[in-house]
Amino acid sequence: MIRSKSMRKVYKFVHTEDTSIKTGIYGRVFESDWLKVEADGTITVKGSNGLGYAWDGCSPKFNFLQFTCGTPDGMLVFETCKPITYYASMFHDVLYQYKKEIDITRKETDKLFKENLKKANFIWWWLYYFAVWAFGWIKGKWKVK
Repeated sequence: MIRSKSMRKVYKFVHTEDTSIKTGIYGRVFESDWLKVEADGTITVKGSNGLGYAWDGCSPKFNFLQFTCGTPDGMLVFETCKPITYYASMFHDVLYQYKKEIDITRKETDKLFKENLKKANFIWWWLYYFAVWAFGWIKGKWKVK
């Protein structure tokens, strides 16, 4: 866990390595402290920057009487020791964070989330995909393309 220096918040996950995936999202070029998007469809979360890229996993989550309640992140995967939704939620969150700068659609971002959940063999991929499809508007306004 890591604390944000800009606000009183403790994040559930902190990724401290650069991690890339190949996607079908072509023609976009963008780079920030935390994210690199290349024209060939490669997306890299730059976890080696600073203290690492931090996020809360699958949303929504809230604290109630000292318990964290909300969307489970799934079982731990033996090979990575990380929850099964870890990488899907990381890439989804970073793309939502930079959606305006990348000029990416909500549909593209949510589709990538679905593909990453399926690639991880998460049996509830359809439920999590439906939730981001149905409730993604809460995270902010998207441009219509």
